[in-house]
Amino acid sequence: MQQSNFDSFSNEWWDDEGPIKLLHSMNKTRLLFIQERVLNRYDSLSSLEAILKKKKILDLGCGGGILSESLAKKGANITACDTSSSLIKIAKKRAASQKLNINYKVGGIELLKKKSIKYDIIISLEVIEHVNNYKDFLLNINSCLNKNGLIILSTINRNTISYLTTILIAERILKLVPNGTHNWNKYIKPNEITEFYEKYNLRLDKKVGLFPIPFGRNFKWIRTSSVSSNYILSMVN
Repeated sequence: MQQSNFDSFSNEWWDDEGPIKLLHSMNKTRLLFIQERVLNRYDSLSSLEAILKKKKILDLGCGGGILSESLAKKGANITACDTSSSLIKIAKKRAASQKLNINYKVGGIELLKKKSIKYDIIISLEVIEHVNNYKDFLLNINSCLNKNGLIILSTINRNTISYLTTILIAERILKLVPNGTHNWNKYIKPNEITEFYEKYNLRLDKKVGLFPIPFGRNFKWIRTSSVSSNYILSMVN
């Protein structure tokens, strides 16, 4: 099992002014995209709440549970997994204290594939740029997806702009994220995801860029048509 990149941040995971404050600041905008695509995919069901209760959802690479908690509060039937046992321990403790029904597991997508566990909706945010082999990762996600399913991924494009914004400026100059968090060579271009999945009869549902605007001491993220740096996309089968 691959070691989590975020093990060392486990004690500070829920400090929204701490080392992963950018992940906290992105949550609201990414959540709106998720809700929109879920409603669009399952429009025969009456409401978002009905969809979230009926469909099996996986938060893959959930960290300490930022997204999982948001979805559970809306009534989601959610399983959340991460390779970091320390983050899962923190996530479980928080869920219990808030009486949130989240099925947290230590492990990655390989484990779920081995057990032949399938989901209707698989969400993996800011994870794929940290895995050793993105094609294996995508293939395993597809293996765990039910028919009429939905995959939502967010990551960082690989080009000169993303190097300047996410590594040179965010990591090295402004110190917004810990140095060494990202490896530019592991960034994934959107077409690398979509073209890979097309071989397995998945099609692109929606793709938008995410752009940070300074907001007080943090950032507010907005959608943009440019996917030159951060982006989020959905695939359907």
